[in-house]
Amino acid sequence: MKKWVQWILAAVFMVVSCPSALAYVETVKPQEGQTIADVETLALAAPFYTPKEGVPTLDEYIQILNTSGAKILKGNLVTYDVVAQGIRQKTGKDLYAMDRRPAKAIYEQNVMDYADAYVVSTVTMSRRTVFFFDVFRAGTNELLYSYEIIMESDDPNDVKNYTEMVGKFYKNFNWSAESQKKDRKEAAKAEQKEREKAERKAQREKEK
Repeated sequence: MKKWVQWILAAVFMVVSCPSALAYVETVKPQEGQTIADVETLALAAPFYTPKEGVPTLDEYIQILNTSGAKILKGNLVTYDVVAQGIRQKTGKDLYAMDRRPAKAIYEQNVMDYADAYVVSTVTMSRRTVFFFDVFRAGTNELLYSYEIIMESDDPNDVKNYTEMVGKFYKNFNWSAESQKKDRKEAAKAEQKEREKAERKAQREKEK
């Protein structure tokens, strides 16, 4: 219960402390029993992105993911191109020449060689544009963390706004990881204190 209260308070803090954030709806979903505290390297999977006329192209969106991650992410970032090239050298399979489903399967089977986790970005465009970011454990493909942000209906679908939305994901990912690391340290300290207390009690009993 304590963790969920922390996430709710954090979301409120982000909205109150940043007036520009009032235009957006953000949802952070850490997965129960999972952690991103040990993710040192994050890989980018192929995004689910089908651009319409007048919005950033697929190449532009991929560039936003790459550039924003390199600037903001506190850990290491591995682009899809790097993973795809490595897979081609190792297996001879070209992900770019495949349909999405088999390419996705091969990516998931090999991405553990490059990163601790990978993120899949999905963008939907209707009355309001919605960005989804799902982070999975490399190797097991377990869902670790999800982030969603909804643009205002009158916000332009341009590179500037898309860069801002992607940047918010990376910032929230950083914050979530740091928060989990802090919780882990506090739990370890509490356990250490309990052990020391038990040892002192056992020593007193022994001396009686």
